Amino acid sequence: MSENDSINIAGRTIHSSLYSLIASTITITLGFVRFILLLYFLLPEDFGVFTQAMFFITLAAQLRMPGLDLAIIQRQEVNEFVRRTYFSLKMGSLVVSVLIMAAAVPYIGEVYSTMPLLTGILLGLLSLDILKGLNGVQEALLRRELAFKQIAIADITSAIFTTLVTPYLAWRGYGAWSLVAEVLIGQVSRGGIVWFSARVWWPRPGWNKEIAADLWQFSNKLWGTSALSFITDRFDDFWIGQGLGSESLGYYSRAYEAARYPRRVIALPLSIVFFSTYARLQDDRQRLSQAFFRLTSLLVRASFGFSLIFILAAPEFIALLGDTWQPMLVTFQLMIVYTLLDPLAVGAGDLLIAIGRPDLSFRTNIVQVVVFVPAVILLGSWLGIVGVALAANLMIGIGAFIL
Repeated sequence: MSENDSINIAGRTIHSSLYSLIASTITITLGFVRFILLLYFLLPEDFGVFTQAMFFITLAAQLRMPGLDLAIIQRQEVNEFVRRTYFSLKMGSLVVSVLIMAAAVPYIGEVYSTMPLLTGILLGLLSLDILKGLNGVQEALLRRELAFKQIAIADITSAIFTTLVTPYLAWRGYGAWSLVAEVLIGQVSRGGIVWFSARVWWPRPGWNKEIAADLWQFSNKLWGTSALSFITDRFDDFWIGQGLGSESLGYYSRAYEAARYPRRVIALPLSIVFFSTYARLQDDRQRLSQAFFRLTSLLVRASFGFSLIFILAAPEFIALLGDTWQPMLVTFQLMIVYTLLDPLAVGAGDLLIAIGRPDLSFRTNIVQVVVFVPAVILLGSWLGIVGVALAANLMIGIGAFIL
């Protein structure tokens, strides 16, 4: 890579990071407003049934090629044949996974007979997965080109519309369905930007055997990591929903959602930018190291700030929400460790994948799963959602240390 190319990538990375941070500032503000309003208008059971449905939506995603978007970003050369093959693989695997999960919905309804809304919500979210996949095609190509200004516009547009509409629907009594509407509104508004304002390519199906094999090979390396990440991200939800019920799952899911704010607001927007940068600099060790150091140092400071807010403001924050949400206070506070360490694990894992070493993340996830699953069962049976929160802290601490 020439010096001019490196300078160009550095400049685009800086601009992309600024766009992502500006978008994050706006979306975190709107997201926090939406978060508070929904806590006022909805019950823990509403969040619980929606979270249980999202478990199966995420499970369906494991039947696809979860690393396909990263494969197209990481690939050095992308032409029309590559784009068409990528599109066919992505949408084909998505449709198959949705149909398989849809066929299983009646059986899921029988198992979760105490959650009568679950099957309808699950079918609604499955249909929205198709729209999300179509939007993902354009967003992956935009990320590859470091066109994060357009993605930032999509993020802000989505945040504005969901903040205006979702709390209104919750206030009008739509319950858990208002959370499904949040997904619908978010994806429709994103689609309006990435398909009509910032479209990189108009998708057309196509197939090239060699290209498909290459994309499959890269994505297949990430399948194991994705499956293990699914367990570490969702096993706690599954166990609580099965063992403790929708109300407890609602309390835990809101505490967990708050703990993941640093990931959603800071770590993910910057990691998305830097993943593309890492992929371009994977053969330039010095500049790659500099980019990783700069991202990690920022994440350390930001995570510490969020953790401090958790420590100081948690009791007052829960008190403002009323007695309904008081049972989640201790769980909310225990998520401080998760808030501090999770963004660091995300950043380190993205670096390893971008330089073609997903095997290292995979080994780390194996250790996390081996610890996490029995810890959730044992501590959860003993201490309820407080024990599950302790298990989550233990899991993320081990992962961040290894990575």
